[in-house]
Amino acid sequence: MKITLIKQLNNSFKLAFNSDYELAKKIPLNEPIEFEFTKKRNYKFHKKFFALLNLVFENQEVYNNLEHLRKDLTISAGYYDIRHNFEGVEIYEPKSISFAQMEEIEFSEFYNRIIDVVIKWLGIEKQEIIDNIEQYFWLDCFLYWINYYICLSIVRAGSIEMKELLKSSQK
Repeated sequence: MKITLIKQLNNSFKLAFNSDYELAKKIPLNEPIEFEFTKKRNYKFHKKFFALLNLVFENQEVYNNLEHLRKDLTISAGYYDIRHNFEGVEIYEPKSISFAQMEEIEFSEFYNRIIDVVIKWLGIEKQEIIDNIEQYFWLDCFLYWINYYICLSIVRAGSIEMKELLKSSQK
């Protein structure tokens, strides 16, 4: 069972989400329970990584596939497992960066190592890439929210059905 908690100033914990209340009811009263701490990943930080990835992809000429670039950067940053194929040849497999596989602290280290790899590969200054990522990331967020409010305005005006709007935005 997993529930999300928020630590209070008095070192007690409260449930983070209403959906956690039903699960919390299953915990017996006055009995010790084991607690394992993990820090949930920051979704915005995850999106920032993909902003970095897209920025690098748009400013290089080696890769024509974003996923291949992501895998090679991940391996170059040292986040890989080694396996052998049936001929005994060593194969490097990039580790998963999914929320379930990598906690926030490890993801932060991973992100910084990816930046170091990009700096070395493209020969640019660290501050330059950080500034560009911030611009790219915030522009992406800004465009998302503009699109959201335009869609919301259209729906509120009653000029289009929500189902049709969602279908057209997925194309």
